[in-house]
Amino acid sequence: MPAGRGVLVAAVVRMRVMSLLPLLLVLMVVVVPQGALSCDMTEFTCDDNRCVPISNYCDGVAHCKDFSDEPPGCSVCNRTYYGVQDHTYQLEVPPPPTLRAGSPPPRHQSSGRGGSAGLDALSAGFKCVLTFAALGGYNGDIVQVTFINFHVGYFNLSDVTNGCAGDHVSIEETALPTRGGRWCGQGSGFNVYYSETSSVTVTLQAASVSQGEYFDNPLQFKIRYKFLRHGKAVVRYGPPMFPKYRGEYISNTVCSRIFEDCRARPCRLQSPNFPGLYPRNVTCYYLVKLLLPPSSEFSPVVELSQANDRLIHIGHQKGLTKGISPESRLRQDDDCKVPDDYILIYDGGSVKDPLLAKICGTAIIPNITSSGPEMLIVFQTASSGMMNHLANLAAGFELEARLLYLKGTSSGLSRRQCMEDIKSFGGTSGVIYSPVFAMAPNSSCTYNFLGRRGEQVWLYFTKYHRVSKKESSHYFDLCHNRLSIYEGKYNEELLSSNSTLVEEFCEENVPPVCVRYKQYGSITKPCTKAESFLSSGSLYSVVQEFTESTLLLPLEYIIHYEFVNLVQKDVEPDTVCDQVFTSARDIKGHFTSPRNVFLYGRGGRKSLSCKYVFKTQKGEAVKLKLTSVSFRRNMCKTIHNNQTNLYECIARLPSSATIEVWETPWINMRLPLGCICDDGSNPATFTSYMETLQLDFKADVMSWGQDHEDFYFDAEYEFFAKEECSEKRIVNGTTGSIFVGNKDHINHCTSYPWQLQAKEHSHLYLKIPGYRASSQRCTTNNRIVIYGSHSTKPINSICPSSEGSDSVDVFSEGWTSRGIYLHSLTESLMIVYLAREIGVYKLTWLEVTREPTPSALESLLAAGMGPRSPSRSTSLTSTCKHLCPKLDACISSELWCDGTPHCPSGADEMPSTCLYFTVPWLYIVAGVVTSTIVIFIFIAALVAVRVHKRGKVKRHKKKEAQRLMTREVLIPLNFHKETLY
Repeated sequence: MPAGRGVLVAAVVRMRVMSLLPLLLVLMVVVVPQGALSCDMTEFTCDDNRCVPISNYCDGVAHCKDFSDEPPGCSVCNRTYYGVQDHTYQLEVPPPPTLRAGSPPPRHQSSGRGGSAGLDALSAGFKCVLTFAALGGYNGDIVQVTFINFHVGYFNLSDVTNGCAGDHVSIEETALPTRGGRWCGQGSGFNVYYSETSSVTVTLQAASVSQGEYFDNPLQFKIRYKFLRHGKAVVRYGPPMFPKYRGEYISNTVCSRIFEDCRARPCRLQSPNFPGLYPRNVTCYYLVKLLLPPSSEFSPVVELSQANDRLIHIGHQKGLTKGISPESRLRQDDDCKVPDDYILIYDGGSVKDPLLAKICGTAIIPNITSSGPEMLIVFQTASSGMMNHLANLAAGFELEARLLYLKGTSSGLSRRQCMEDIKSFGGTSGVIYSPVFAMAPNSSCTYNFLGRRGEQVWLYFTKYHRVSKKESSHYFDLCHNRLSIYEGKYNEELLSSNSTLVEEFCEENVPPVCVRYKQYGSITKPCTKAESFLSSGSLYSVVQEFTESTLLLPLEYIIHYEFVNLVQKDVEPDTVCDQVFTSARDIKGHFTSPRNVFLYGRGGRKSLSCKYVFKTQKGEAVKLKLTSVSFRRNMCKTIHNNQTNLYECIARLPSSATIEVWETPWINMRLPLGCICDDGSNPATFTSYMETLQLDFKADVMSWGQDHEDFYFDAEYEFFAKEECSEKRIVNGTTGSIFVGNKDHINHCTSYPWQLQAKEHSHLYLKIPGYRASSQRCTTNNRIVIYGSHSTKPINSICPSSEGSDSVDVFSEGWTSRGIYLHSLTESLMIVYLAREIGVYKLTWLEVTREPTPSALESLLAAGMGPRSPSRSTSLTSTCKHLCPKLDACISSELWCDGTPHCPSGADEMPSTCLYFTVPWLYIVAGVVTSTIVIFIFIAALVAVRVHKRGKVKRHKKKEAQRLMTREVLIPLNFHKETLY
């Protein structure tokens, strides 16, 4: 019955009782004296018609002036007590008299407690029955009894069946079946009993004792009682606006209940008389079951929990001491020993279902989840107990139950047995979580991985955590909570024949855990083989055993598994993924990127390069079609260039994955056919009439989270017959010309490439009539694409023209680079004609060399000489004798003045240049030199004669001077006789 309906019925009953009160009062007028009409049922009427609380009767203190509330031989026992709500009353039961020598006390002793009338009976035994009744309304609905002083007999811990064999107290409720439980011993702490119904009977049973026994174990029994309204019992019933759902009471039982529809409202499983003392010698059954799920996609489960450790305290029969902590741990299984009270939790609706745990004590209850739509909780109390409850804890328990619908099953496991067969047909990879429901002691979970032929099982743990007991435990099992890994399918009955143990981990030895998996998206190391497990065959099994229940000691794990195929057919030796295809193997077929996870970032590699080579036989061609390309998070884009008829990869970062297709028209010469790096070009087709077609698949700088699902392509190929082309189209020489195009029809031979070869240390200059491909003056769809021998991209794309004087000049790659490496290679140009319509075009090439680099002095002298000219180049000791000024290139001497202009400006055929070859310049120069020598000799002879004559005069003068020595001494040598006078 719902809580709201129960409250309504109780209210109706109260109204009926109140309606009968006038009739009861009339009857009282008839049977009682007139003066007693002023006192109600909660009061005692004195002989002088005064009213005193009924609890004052025989309490040892006279409250009536005539002492009528303390008559001789009176007793507080065997009476029914009423009261006003929220008012506290007190009672104390005196101990029975002892059996000792001497006469009993006088009959009219002033003490007023227990006269001689009851002495004989008490000497034979003592039984005191106290009944407390709540009348409803102003007089309360339920009864609260607080045991202030309690010392009744002894509690025998060693007696399992009857701990209170002697003096004891029992508590019963008239509206409920008799329970028969007992309390005894010396009480301590805060012990309160809250009734479930409106009437409670407390029975004190004491045997007669000797005087020595009395002083050794004096009886103490003092209580307070109180009557409460339902609305104020919020701990049990909840606030009036939000009442707690406490289940439907099962008739003819002490405390069993059924809980349904706990999804719309939380269900509260409470011990009897919660939050007060629960009765002794009871067994309560709480069945929580789920209604039908909304669809077959959901699995119903029951979740049980209690987050407040103050709302659960079960068992602990020993006396309280200062060392006892209210936060003592919750205990389970063998730690909950008789005569302790305990809770049994079953994974199902019957005691025949797996027992998840046996718990007692005080602590937070974690989420306990069933494996199915039902859970049975059994509360068992001992027949005897002690009153020693802690003041800051609720007695008994309150658990919260919720019904959940989980999408799918819990890892696909059976409700009765934690076993799962995982097949690769259901998916190549997945994640296994530890069961959400609690596992019973000595149970296990088995996961059998069943792969297809050629597959292997790769698995690793990203979480493996056990909650161990704080206290040290000794187990007879040497391997506690064993985790086992088997090759083959595990079967406990056929273990020796079907599977082989390869790994085993126990309590202190956990399996390797790849914690880096949680850092998805960051650049770090992947989960390596040292942190994982790889089967040698297609069958693999993991078995996790649970020595103890996981209800209070959870064991959580996360297993990632994957079925991988490490065997790749037709892979070239000493490679990881290279393949070669020929028509002898298959005329047509398909191939994909490798699906081996260990070739990618997630398997531990940073880069991957695979080559797929298609070799044709004579008279064969091959067509390749990329049907699907998927490169996730690839920073690259594919476009189709109509000018070159190529797929190109643009905005390409170094970490991008690409597919590049090449063909090989000649040995050691590769001609690009396209580059693919996204799915925008699906499908893309490539046809090659050459001897070899090659597809290169590359993935660089892979992150550890990337694998074959991030880099994937699928392709088809087919070999077909072709028409042989007679012309090999390899030309060389100092100069020449070729014709490309067609006059009548177009076939693959029309577009067969040309190769121009240069000598070592030489370059090529190619002159093509037409315009740049992007020119607006272009009038044809045909294109001429030029490739170099050392580059991966076209050098140029030209729109050819058979008319007009415009042309495009193209140099080989080494011309614009002075790198030593390029100069040391033999250069060549490849010419590809894209025939889209009829047309024939003449291309002219010229073999050229670059003038040697001038020295530093020559460069300094040439700095102020203005633009370079032939005269300047010849003046700086240049070795370039035949320079084309417009090209700034040297050509062969064979082409100089041969009657055909080769330089664009015609400098090699200019009259001033070619005069050297038409006049005998050597003889003229020799005659001039001879004449110069003869003239020089003649001049030298004249000079010699003159010098000889002058010498002769000087000698004559010398002799004359000697003859006139004296006079010459007196007279200066330059003396003239004209000056003497």
